[in-house]
Amino acid sequence: MKKLLLTTLLLSFSYGEWTDSLDKAYTVTKEKSQEVYNSAKKSIIPEPKTKEEIEEEQFRETWDDVFSKYREGTELLEKRLSAPNSAWFRSSKGDYKEKIDEVINDILGVLTSQNLLEYKEEIHDKKEEIEELKLKILNYRERKVGAPNESMLYTTKEGFDRKIKDKKDEIAILKNDIRIVKKSLEESFLDTGIELNSQQLDVLLSRVDGDDIIQMSVVMKVLNKITDQILVLMKESGEELSQAKRYYGMHLISWQLVDYIQQKYIDKVNREYIPKIDTIIQKTERMMVKTSSLIDSEREREKRLIYEKNFSIQEETKNVATVYRKQLLEANEEMKKAQMMTLSNIKLSQNIYNTVSLSSELYNVISQSQKMFNKIAKIQMPKIIPFENLQIKKKYQEITGELLR
Repeated sequence: MKKLLLTTLLLSFSYGEWTDSLDKAYTVTKEKSQEVYNSAKKSIIPEPKTKEEIEEEQFRETWDDVFSKYREGTELLEKRLSAPNSAWFRSSKGDYKEKIDEVINDILGVLTSQNLLEYKEEIHDKKEEIEELKLKILNYRERKVGAPNESMLYTTKEGFDRKIKDKKDEIAILKNDIRIVKKSLEESFLDTGIELNSQQLDVLLSRVDGDDIIQMSVVMKVLNKITDQILVLMKESGEELSQAKRYYGMHLISWQLVDYIQQKYIDKVNREYIPKIDTIIQKTERMMVKTSSLIDSEREREKRLIYEKNFSIQEETKNVATVYRKQLLEANEEMKKAQMMTLSNIKLSQNIYNTVSLSSELYNVISQSQKMFNKIAKIQMPKIIPFENLQIKKKYQEITGELLR
């Protein structure tokens, strides 16, 4: 019996040593594996790129796509110079003007295809996710009322509390994501010399012309970079006159692009936004007349109070729509002023292009363009007044939804 007990103790001791050694070996192996993994991770997964690096990479891709279109535009400009005002069997100046407009439209598509409305779409998607999560929270709260305190089969009250907390955490993450996107948009405007705070951005993102304003901001920013590239090419051309003229033709197309998007905005406001908002105001006024009549004819106090509440809502809709209309018209006037400056620059640029001054003079004129682009961007930016309260913001969004239909 003693022999058996001794043998058992020895075996136990040996097993204990063996498991201890195994644990140590596992720990060492795990640490080595982690070191190898971290080393491999560093070599495989690059460091995250900075905002400037990402923008520079995007611009290089844009430049490759847009440069061929700029060249096509300059060739058409050259042909338009010698084209007759009208002709039966050959292209006239008007025909070339249409072709140049097509090229400018193509350039605009290239410049705005990458990240033009990513800001707005991303914010919209995240807000929709937040609304869906809020509905889930509401559903969990309703189900929690009849849930058991303890159960192996059904979700308990505590279980629903955890679900609600998880959804609230998700909402907090999404709200933070929206703040990051807005900050990025704010920086994008700042690059063009325009300062907007968070409240003003909310207004801009709620306005029907918000997309157009963001588009112009992005285009102005990219045009500055394109001008930089044209200046580099002009330097490298070594004062060669024909090349200088070609690059100045590209510069002229940039100004025509600015005029194109400004005119597009003016036409949208005049032909789409204002007529639609007028329809909303007229429709609301007719509704107010009808509601007023119902108030006068209603005998029951409770029902009359409901009609009066409806009338108050209709009146508020009309007031907000009227203010909205005024702001759109004011923004349109600012855009017209900016377009006058653009047209003045086009006239000057066209004259320089036609007379083909010395390339050094062309270089100086182009180098001043960044300031002009930013100056025009500031002028055409509408005056953005923050919402007085959430109710007015909601009304703006409702009216914007109507205008976009």
